[in-house]
Order: sequence, then structure tokens, then C-alpha cells
Amino acid sequence: MVKSNIRKMLNMTERLSYKVLTPKQREKIKNSLTDKQKYYLKKILLSGKWQRSEVNQVKHRLYNLGFTERGLKELEELCNREDEPYLNRLARWELALWHANQYDKKHARMCLDLLTKVLDDEVDLNRKRQAAIMQAECYEILGEVDRAKQALAPFLKEEEQHPDVLLAAANLEDSVTERLKWANQALKLYGTSEVLLDLKKGKEPYDCLSSVGKKVSSSSAEAPKVSVIIPVYNAEDGVGTSLTSMLTQTWKNLEIVVVDDCSQDNTVEVVERYIKQDERVKLIKAKKNGGAYAARNLALQEVTGEFVTIHDADDWSHVEKIERQVRHLLENPDVVGNTSEQARATEDLKFYRRGKPGTYIFSNMSSFLFRREVVLEKLGYWDTVRFAADSEFIRRIKKIFGEKSIVALPTGPLSFQRQTATSLTGNSAFGYHGFKMGVRREYEEGHDYVHENSDQLYYSFPQKERPFAVPEPMWPEREEKVDGYRVFDVLIGHDFRLTDDSITAVIAEIEWLKQQQLKVGLMQLFQYEVSPDKKVNARIREILDGNLVQMVVYGEKIQCKQLIIKHPPSLEVWQKYLPEVKSEEVHVVVSKDDREQEKGQSFDIPTCEKHVDQYFGQKATWHPLNAESRSILSTESSSMDPRDWKVENIISESRANRDSK
Repeated sequence: MVKSNIRKMLNMTERLSYKVLTPKQREKIKNSLTDKQKYYLKKILLSGKWQRSEVNQVKHRLYNLGFTERGLKELEELCNREDEPYLNRLARWELALWHANQYDKKHARMCLDLLTKVLDDEVDLNRKRQAAIMQAECYEILGEVDRAKQALAPFLKEEEQHPDVLLAAANLEDSVTERLKWANQALKLYGTSEVLLDLKKGKEPYDCLSSVGKKVSSSSAEAPKVSVIIPVYNAEDGVGTSLTSMLTQTWKNLEIVVVDDCSQDNTVEVVERYIKQDERVKLIKAKKNGGAYAARNLALQEVTGEFVTIHDADDWSHVEKIERQVRHLLENPDVVGNTSEQARATEDLKFYRRGKPGTYIFSNMSSFLFRREVVLEKLGYWDTVRFAADSEFIRRIKKIFGEKSIVALPTGPLSFQRQTATSLTGNSAFGYHGFKMGVRREYEEGHDYVHENSDQLYYSFPQKERPFAVPEPMWPEREEKVDGYRVFDVLIGHDFRLTDDSITAVIAEIEWLKQQQLKVGLMQLFQYEVSPDKKVNARIREILDGNLVQMVVYGEKIQCKQLIIKHPPSLEVWQKYLPEVKSEEVHVVVSKDDREQEKGQSFDIPTCEKHVDQYFGQKATWHPLNAESRSILSTESSSMDPRDWKVENIISESRANRDSK
């Protein structure tokens, strides 16, 4: 009874907030809270909601850890658990979202079926709106545009419309002009002037966008200068759109620095034409290709503006974007930096929802605008990696200046980020799809560990020594490969999140291999039962050096002499996010402790053997750690080494075999 009344009270509060507060006001309240305040507020409002926690755990395993098959199966089981209607609804929602994100007819039908059940007795206004947007997307995929429009119709009749619904409606129009009308309605909610379209032969609609600001700032030298850094690489087709949208900004005192990262097309020639047209445009040519953040840092050494911001090479931004952000910093001297919002748009102006339910508008990390001198003095430069360093830079600033030093402004979409098949964030292995996995998860854990354990958060440029090791796909200078494969002597597979007791033996072996001057790769194998929130053990973080000991990740191709799997329970449940591995030999080491896993679970050796074959294309030799382990293996594995495990034996035998050849 008490729980029911609390829920009713929360629902009433939510309804009132939607009637009394405008979207801007709600967003302002949200953005006035720190991340910690948001976390504790959710904890208070959702206290006792073990159902939400249970679904989130499965969701994390499904998306972030790559347990696709098991994660979907568990969500389906939670959908049907008896006498748990709230748990059922939460699980159905997550399952519906997963199907929606597949963007094909089969999964669209499955999503629609689940959403019908989800919406029974649903009172959450946000959830209803998000569900309607997902329904519209699914109906469009199925070619049922009229039904898609019907799904959105109730939300388009509301006195105060939601911008995400308007962008969803835009996607249902055949005409680019009609799509833009809906987008302009969304911009109007934020007091932003209209976007115009002047279609030209041979150009995509995206590259024909323009806008005219409502107000024009002073062009005198008294207005603070903003330095806009635009890193470019093979961007001849899009850089003109980016530069034009910057040169037409209402904030006129700009220094636009384009950094060419050794393009092999006509990018430089295009930029040079703009330099002739406007003296605010400058060009820096990198001596060697190092990625977007090395290019940014080259410019950051040279720029002179009081404020600095970034603009991606092929994106379009509204003319009011920079002025909105600069004025906020001028009015709030205690704020170090801010971001505006964006929506992803294809070249024919259809809006793309990246992972999140019913949401097209989100914060634009690349719009980050900050005070140059204080940031350079206290923090230095961006981390010199090839991607994903925006969030690291922002977290480092918050660590030094406090949570409220950076403000995410609720501006509405002031940038349309170009969505193409070749976009970096569209890369299946290294991209960002609304969740961190593989290399991005590893990078985030690595920089968070340094932020928490080091007082030295000043990053120099050029970076003579990295503050922490990162996987090779992020290196500015990529490694030489053999037919696309990176070469290691030994690759160790383990769940490196386990406790110190479990990790001690692995650390000892890594140290011995280092003494032999062998190059060691570490491959994270997740054990399903271990909490998905658990991070890589600190002792492993300390031993990673980016040289003799490196973490390898999903999307890489690895060739090695010895693949050693030290934690067979992490083989039992199939997982997606593993590198492609070719090894001369595969070894699996079993200890008695492996049979006494968390929650009292053991592992099935035949299943593990099957997964080894699927992952690595060959059968493994199984090694007992001691006599107790041998008794287990003798009855369950067909390929057992008669000796107790010692890494020294494997390495010496491998060397002897090579010498004999």
C-alpha cells in the first residue's frame, strides 16, 4: 500500500512537472544538478527498485560486455517471470529497444509486439513518448508510414510539443523540404531561427543548408576572439560545408584554424580557396598523420583566442551556435566551458537515433567551448589518441575545477552531425553506439583510474610519455602489421577484473614473461556471473606499459605463438567482443578454485571447448594446475597435458621447436 502511494505521488509529480514547466525549464533544472546529485536523486526516488537494478545488470552485460545470446535470453526470462509486473515491463522495454536498434523488418515487428505489452498501464509520460517514436520508426521500416504517423499523432496535438517527436515526424516525410519544416518547428521551441535549404545540382541536401541569425554580435576587436579548430583528413567533399557554417556565424570575431592531417585528396586545395576569401581562415599542415586529437593539439599551440572550440570537418552548424555558447561563458565567469546540443542527420536530412530510446537530440561533445588560458595552464592539451578523448578532457577539467565547471546547455540542435556509413562513430568495433564497449570501455577505465589515483593531470604536447597505456587502435603512430595482424609472443586471456588472490598468479607469469623480453598481450574475457560494474584490477592497470605488456581489444587482429587462457569460467558463456586471434598453440589452465565460482557455480568443460574452437579456430590443450585439477580434467577433457602447469615449460618447448627448425 505504501509503495503504491509513493508511486502514485511520483507519477503525479511528473505529470505536474510537464504541465507547469516548459522543456527548457525542465532541462535547466536537470543541468543545474551535478552528476552525483542526479545519481543520489535517482537513488532516493527509485529506492527499493531491485527490479530496475536487475534489468540494468543484464542490459550492461548485453551491450557493454558483448553477451548477446545470454543477455537476450535473460531479458526474455525476466519478461515472463511470474508475479512481477514491474520487472516484466522493464525487461520488455529493454528488449523492445534492442530489437528497434537492429533496424530491419524482422526486429521491427518484434519491437512493435513488445511495445504493445509495455504500454499496458504505462503512466510514465516520457516512456509513452519514447515508445511512440520507436513505434513510428518500426512502422516506417515496415513501409507502413500511415500507421507511423498515427503513432505520433497524439503527441503532435499536445499544446507543448516535444522536439524529438517533431524530428521523428520529419523522418516520415518523402520530401526534404517537408522534413526541414518539422526540424524548424523543433528549433522554434528553443528560440532558434529557421534553417534554410537551397538545393543545388550535384550536392546533397545536407550540404545545401544555411541559416540566418536573429541577432548579430559586434565584429569589433572588443568582442572576445573565439578560436575554432577544425581537424581534417580526406575531407574534400564536406569541409566546405563546415567552413561555410563557421564563417557565417553571428559571432564574427573568429580565428578558424584548419589542421590537415596529411590528407591524400584535394582537402588542402579546398581550404586554400576559403583562405583567399576570408582572412579569418588559417591552415596548419601536420608533418605526419596522427589523428584528430594530435591535429587539435597542433592548433591549440598556435591559437590566440580567449575561447577555443572545435568543429568537425564535415558537419554543419547553425549560425547562432558559437554566440549562444560564448555569451553563456561571458555571463558566467565561474564556468570553464560549455557544450551545445546536436542531432545526427543523414545527407538527405533524415534524423538518426543512436541507441537511446526515442531520443534524437543530445549533447555535442565536439561543441565544447572553453577558456583557453586557464585550461592550458592547469591541464595542458587533449590526450593524444585517435578517438574518444573528448570525454577524457571534460572529465579531467571537472576533476580540477569541479563538477559545475562545465555546463551542458539545453540549446536544442545547433549542429547536425553528418551520419554516413563511413563515420568514425559508425565503425562497428571502435565506434560509439550509445554505450562503451571494447576499446572505448578500456580507454574509459584507463583514464578514470589515472584521474582517481594521480595528482598529475597536466598532459603535455607532444606527448613524450603517455599517462596510461591505451590499446593500439588509439595510438597516433600505428604499429607495423603482418598481413593486417599485430604480432605478440604470448596472449593471455583472463577475466582481469577478479580479486587480488585470483590475479596474483597471472601477475607473476606476466612479470616472468617480461623478464624474457617477450611481448605479452592481455585479452579481457568476461565471466558472466561477475558483476558487470567491476573494473579491471588495479594491479593489471599498473603492469600495462603499452610496450611489452598491452591490452588487446575487439576489432584487432592478433597473431601469437602461445594463447594462454587462465580463467576457463570466462569461456562458458559466448561473448562477442573479442579480437580475431591466430595462435600457433592454445592452452587452457584449470585450477581447483575455478570450480568454486561466485554464487557457487562451476563451468562446463565441453561448452568451453566448443567456444575455444569458435573463437580461435582450433582445439586447446588443457593443463591442470595441480593434482586436484587433474582429477577434474581427467574425466571431462579429451586433451589434457599430463604435467602440472608451468608457463616456463610452454615457452622453453616453443623455443626448442623453433630452434630445431
